[in-house]
Amino acid sequence: MTAQRERSLRAWQASPLAPLPVSVRDSLLGSSVVVHIPAGQSIGEAYAGPTFALVHSGHTRVQLVTADGRTATIRYAGEGQLLGLPSAIAGTTPWTAYAVTDCELTMMSGALLRELAAADAGVAWHLAGQMAQISYEVIDVLGGNIFEPVLQRVCRHLLELAERTDAGLVVVTDQHELAQSIGSVREVIARALRTLREQGLVERTSAGLRLLDPARLHELAAGQVDHPQG
Repeated sequence: MTAQRERSLRAWQASPLAPLPVSVRDSLLGSSVVVHIPAGQSIGEAYAGPTFALVHSGHTRVQLVTADGRTATIRYAGEGQLLGLPSAIAGTTPWTAYAVTDCELTMMSGALLRELAAADAGVAWHLAGQMAQISYEVIDVLGGNIFEPVLQRVCRHLLELAERTDAGLVVVTDQHELAQSIGSVREVIARALRTLREQGLVERTSAGLRLLDPARLHELAAGQVDHPQG
């Protein structure tokens, strides 16, 4: 077994596809390819063919893109998560995905997934459940970006983007990326981050923005406590 195949299998076992029959796994992974996507690069194109992948490592986000280049995040997919399941089922998508950090993905066939689901009602029902979960995630992100205060949104997205390192949870994205994620501007993000630093919740390091108090950030992201004032 190749190293890439082993990584694909580990990603599968950590993903929502793990309960599917081994025959389904072997069919999808048998025709898959492992790809490396550098940070900042698109993964698929809006209104093009389906993009269906398992995320091995890194962070991706699915986004709406306006004609003038503005973006709005609708979902994140990180290690062990699926990217592009709606695209695979529908055969196309109006959204595009984006590598927030360097990523490794197993790219699978959306057409083959549809064939397998059409042949097995149990597979189709499992995929329907995953589609419902993704829909909830999209609604949650969009609702937060519309209704939540900026600081709450920033906390939410920091937690989504954090990577576990020897130094703790670290966010390697910059202020521009955060602004793109929450549909704001860089100056607003800078003020929010300054407030979080002054409250001792984050600190800037050479590796990125380290989350000093993830539990408190979770409370702020969930709106369970009053927001600190900058």
